[in-house]
Amino acid sequence: MRFIVTLVIGLSLVCSHAVAQDIRIWQKGLPFELTLSQAGEVAMSDDGVTLTAPKGTDLYNPAGEPAVSSAPRLTFTPPAGDFIFAFKAKSQLKAAYDGPGLVVWNGEGYWAKMLFERLPDNSNAVSSNFSTPVGDNSYHFRTEGSVDEIWMKMVRVKTSVFFYASRDGKSWEIVRDFSVDPAKPLSIGMFGQSPLGEHLTTVFSEVRFEQKTITSYWNGE
Repeated sequence: MRFIVTLVIGLSLVCSHAVAQDIRIWQKGLPFELTLSQAGEVAMSDDGVTLTAPKGTDLYNPAGEPAVSSAPRLTFTPPAGDFIFAFKAKSQLKAAYDGPGLVVWNGEGYWAKMLFERLPDNSNAVSSNFSTPVGDNSYHFRTEGSVDEIWMKMVRVKTSVFFYASRDGKSWEIVRDFSVDPAKPLSIGMFGQSPLGEHLTTVFSEVRFEQKTITSYWNGE
């Protein structure tokens, strides 16, 4: 079954403190409820979902340091079974470690993210982090600093999750392969962070959700 996301036009929400707020978006044949976690500003239009991450927000869980999970997340609970979830993220990355991304939440402290982030040398990169609950940090490929959009995709097959990234939305590169705990609740979605910047605004568009099992591990289709 395939569901193309159709967003309710003109809906906006500002969440000024760290609470969860349900926001309903409508999909053909299936409504998903997005939950906004942590402070952030959300606007929905025919172009997609715009999420603004405030100054100082991050999603990071390094060894020997306090965990930070202040980055605003827009997530939903996927139905049971195998699926594909993909979107395009477009941001003007300015400060180091600014970035939008895809997040998989498997319980407090147990999460994974794929991030399109600004590096200190003013280039951009696709990275990922898997927190169990201490996070690692992996860098996959770089782009020029002028590149302002990336396509991201996650695939679930049984208890395995695969992350893919694309520069054009057509040619996909696998960047991560891990497993989630089926006994714990799972939510997935989009997020943004701006740990050193003033804020980060991202437009998430071309959202796609399909309940299917992939036939190619390498491109996730």
